[in-house]
Amino acid sequence: MQRIAIIGMGLMGSSLGLALKKRGADVSIHAYARRAETRARSLALGVADKVFETPAEAVAGADLVVICVPIWSISELAKEILPALKPGAVVTDVGSTKTELIALMDNLFANSEACFVGSHPIAGSEKTGVEAGNPDLYEGRLTVVCSSASVSKTAVADVSNLWKRVGSDVVEMSAAQHDAMLATTSHLPHMVAAALARSVGTEKADFCGTGFSDTTRVASGSADMWVDIIDTNRAPLEAELDRFHEELQGLIAILRSGNQGDIRRWLEEAAATRNAILQQNRFLK
Repeated sequence: MQRIAIIGMGLMGSSLGLALKKRGADVSIHAYARRAETRARSLALGVADKVFETPAEAVAGADLVVICVPIWSISELAKEILPALKPGAVVTDVGSTKTELIALMDNLFANSEACFVGSHPIAGSEKTGVEAGNPDLYEGRLTVVCSSASVSKTAVADVSNLWKRVGSDVVEMSAAQHDAMLATTSHLPHMVAAALARSVGTEKADFCGTGFSDTTRVASGSADMWVDIIDTNRAPLEAELDRFHEELQGLIAILRSGNQGDIRRWLEEAAATRNAILQQNRFLK
């Protein structure tokens, strides 16, 4: 039986535990959460088989460790668990950026018999906490796996197989490719949703309909998580925000021209682009 340690019992960690249990994986799940209440709920909800008061206790004897905390906290926790990892253990994460993290972790694991392989399941919710755990969160979703050249193919396969076991498709790419891609498809939409919520303001609340609710849903996500994402992916995100600013400036120019035909074409092109994206996307059906 494989032993998997999950460090962090928020949405992503609790969903992973529930997903493995639902699919009958032959695993023993050991978990760590900072708060005693969260540890108790993790047991009560069937997220983990055992819970521990320290990360080092949770990873002892684990074959695979999944760190499910905000990005800047990942390397700090890795430092704490490193002495407790058994030789050959593979550590991974669920963070939304990879370049800075992998550089930190490669240095940290340089003299260790354990190793780090980055992973990012492109799944989530604006909900947080162990109670938000969803056993189908990763089903039919894409997970990106990123590793350094020095990491063995066996370790990469172990991480890829973990996500396949909970229903994900897996693709491997470099950390730089991943961060540039997600700046476009994930980080930019979140910043736009947050900016829209800020610009509307609470004084107009009664006049906000489902369009506002749908468009700004992700702005309710965890600030702790998103500040780390922004901080570790500044240059790619800045480039995407510049491009988005150009699009807005183009729209303003169309509005000022008073040309109804240009407005119609702009809207029709936007609708066609969105429809094409959704049609081609294998994971949003």
